[in-house]
Amino acid sequence: MHPADYWFAAAILALALALWAVVPDRNRLRAAFGMLALWAAILASILLPASWRPGDIVIASTGAALLEAAAIQIVVVIVFDVLMRKIQIPKFAMETLIVGSYAAVLFNLLYRVGVNVTGIFATSAVAAAVVGLALQDMLSNVAGGIALELENVIRPGDFIHVGEWSGWVQHVRLRHTAITSSEGDTVLLTNSQITRSALTIFSSAHRHFIPFAMPYALDPHELISTVEVALRASPIPGIATDPAPSCLVREMTPGHVGYAAVIWFTRPGPHEAEISAVLMRIYFALQRAGIPASEISTLVELRQEAKSMATPNPVDVLRRTPILRLMPDPDLIELASHLEHLSFAAGEHIIRQGEEGDSMYFVVAGEVEIFFRSEDGEERRLSHMEPGDFFGEASLLTGEARNASAVALSRVDCYRLEKSGLHGFIQRLPELAEDMSVVLAHRQMQLDSVREKLDRETALRREAESQNEFLKRIRRFFAT
Repeated sequence: MHPADYWFAAAILALALALWAVVPDRNRLRAAFGMLALWAAILASILLPASWRPGDIVIASTGAALLEAAAIQIVVVIVFDVLMRKIQIPKFAMETLIVGSYAAVLFNLLYRVGVNVTGIFATSAVAAAVVGLALQDMLSNVAGGIALELENVIRPGDFIHVGEWSGWVQHVRLRHTAITSSEGDTVLLTNSQITRSALTIFSSAHRHFIPFAMPYALDPHELISTVEVALRASPIPGIATDPAPSCLVREMTPGHVGYAAVIWFTRPGPHEAEISAVLMRIYFALQRAGIPASEISTLVELRQEAKSMATPNPVDVLRRTPILRLMPDPDLIELASHLEHLSFAAGEHIIRQGEEGDSMYFVVAGEVEIFFRSEDGEERRLSHMEPGDFFGEASLLTGEARNASAVALSRVDCYRLEKSGLHGFIQRLPELAEDMSVVLAHRQMQLDSVREKLDRETALRREAESQNEFLKRIRRFFAT
């Protein structure tokens, strides 16, 4: 063996060890180490008895070929994984380069040991034809893989649809493309199947129509406005806010008018959860507007049924409210007649911070979160409302803008009381305003504690100071 081979092997070993610490994918380095180990084994065969070991030419040529193959792996790592790692080189191009280099090393080895390489090339045409017929499908898949790599149409993370299969692309290989279906299964699609079929690559923003039907008796303008306000009022996970959701008339049939909510998904893939959330939002919005979604044939029956559904006694709801504890039962019964029953879907905003309002809400079912948004945009949770709780009383009693927001955490059923329903009682019962000011001052103290992080002593002092101020505002707002 030539002395230069030892220095060549030492250089390959040193480079492999140096690259081991900086290259994340070490498979090629392991291959280089393996070839060096085989070279050492070939070198050790010199120690065997003369009758057992191969000829010196075979040993020298084979050892040189192994060193050349190890060098190819090191060069590929240096060029593609170090120098050009920021450039997206097609994987098949790198593999083709390696295979071609290995073929050159192999033919050089055969030439060195005395094999007639020209004869191999002369008979290769017939062999290639036979192999090509036997491996027609595989070659077709490889050709498809090369085409996909060259065109760079499919990338990992894309959501595609081919034939009866759809899913997220995991990787593209020369023979197949792996996708993960919506059910979580891994599907291997042959590249020839992809190149021969219609391929759909879903964009990140995808428009979708969600149809629903309503009777002719309803005003289309009012219905469309109700649906659009509900869909735009608060974000729906997975649904884009820009373009904003909209509603339109799609068709007019003999039995009903066909409408559709037009929304844009923000991610590819199955959208059952997003569609369900949109339909629930539409359902509760139509209910609040007095337009319950239902089958056309049973619209009248369902409306009557909805009116007769059992809801908590509004008098009992008012009786449990601290700000109304001084009102006698006859007044509570009269006040209950002014309550409006409303329902909200999970995720809907019931009130928004900064909006004008002169009403309050009594929770009878579901959960509501009250939160405050600071000037720097940070959201801070104030309280968690459950059945029996109430909110929004500050705007009802003073007419000021909402100082916090309320969002439904689940389906929420509640009663709404507006200023017009409470006005006469404040004028008849002056002590009611004073009792309400106590509750308002306490809740304002809780809000200030969150906003300004007050200590307990400061918070209690501020609560006492603000009670008189709230009492003045209530009397001024209700002109008592």
